[in-house]
Amino acid sequence: MDLLRCIIVDDEEGAHRVLEHFIGQVRYLEMAGSFYTALDAMEYIYQNNIDLVFLDINMPGLSGLEMLGAMSSRPFVVLTTAYKEYALESYQYDVVDYLVKPFDFKRFLSSVDKVMNRMGTKQIAPQESITTDYLVLKVDGAMLKLKFEQILYTQSYGNYVKFFTADGMRLSQITTAEVENKLNPKYFVRIHKSYIVAIKEVSTVSGGEAILFNGTRLPVGNLYRKTLLDSL
Repeated sequence: MDLLRCIIVDDEEGAHRVLEHFIGQVRYLEMAGSFYTALDAMEYIYQNNIDLVFLDINMPGLSGLEMLGAMSSRPFVVLTTAYKEYALESYQYDVVDYLVKPFDFKRFLSSVDKVMNRMGTKQIAPQESITTDYLVLKVDGAMLKLKFEQILYTQSYGNYVKFFTADGMRLSQITTAEVENKLNPKYFVRIHKSYIVAIKEVSTVSGGEAILFNGTRLPVGNLYRKTLLDSL
């Protein structure tokens, strides 16, 4: 069996000691690096072959989830955190498991077993090809899973984005650039600095407007017009 090259990313010394001890007891795990900031870990991952990351969420600077959101291709990830409330949000990044501190060796082994099972799947379908069909958004203090198929269009609103669906509007603190990166470009296109639209919802493009099947009229920026027309 090939060794799984692991790294630890956590800002707490105690967490490093526990994970290093656990990793050292599993003969098919190899400790490849230990980092206290997400940026240092990302740089190392880009330059080295890493199979598995044990990643904390709350860290100074770039958080663990922000790190995952910034990476288009990632190793397998097991999140290690003292906070339960990020569990739903974390799974949009296809994490293998979510360990709540403090966890014991048995729970650690359960996560490693899930990684090994996923490794078998990776031989058939690379992890980077796996995509989600939903967004996880913070709306009114709660986490909401919003399926792509529900979204008609989005609109920038200061530091927030409005998500318009057939049954109403949801407001979430996120940027349009972040939304654009998360949505599948096969089904969504940016038509203005403030608007992204579901391609299937566009009925007509006339002048500087996109008219949706429900009658909504959205502005189309000159920079985005050709991309919109090509996508139809």
